[in-house]
Amino acid sequence: MTGDLRVRRVRPADTDRIQDLHETAMRDVGAYVEDGPDDDLEAVTETYLESDGEFLVGEREDRIVAMGAFRPVEETDYVTDFVSDLPASTVELTRMRVDPDHQRRGYGRRIAAELEGRARDRGYTDIVLDTMATQTAARELYETLGYEEATRERIDGFDEPFDLLFYRKSLLGEE
Repeated sequence: MTGDLRVRRVRPADTDRIQDLHETAMRDVGAYVEDGPDDDLEAVTETYLESDGEFLVGEREDRIVAMGAFRPVEETDYVTDFVSDLPASTVELTRMRVDPDHQRRGYGRRIAAELEGRARDRGYTDIVLDTMATQTAARELYETLGYEEATRERIDGFDEPFDLLFYRKSLLGEE
């Protein structure tokens, strides 16, 4: 079913569309943080593309319905605070979103696979990500893709505390 999804690199003109998708998808799972730290979505080129990362979007009928990105962990502020022993050749998978009306069609799996392949092609050996414990569909996707839970942390800095799960996967031997 993913044949009707066209995957491409993000363009500067996509900024409003990816911000809308992010908000829609996060609201759908009850994880949207009003005025949250989303500066990276306003500076995708600088945050991802100019730092040896990648940001992909999936389009269906000229509408962005899926997205995802990676960047080297050295460019992130917090992953290494929670997951130890990461080699320098590690990237963080982030901003994985699928429009609620287009879920369960393999779009998230397709974006993740494309990102993993591009990371591997650039010489990265490991990939980490985080997701909220309550995001069961995301957790199921990552686990079926071979990600293993590395650690779980209680985050208290917002209105309601939540558990954040960190997953990791080796890209060695993958094709």
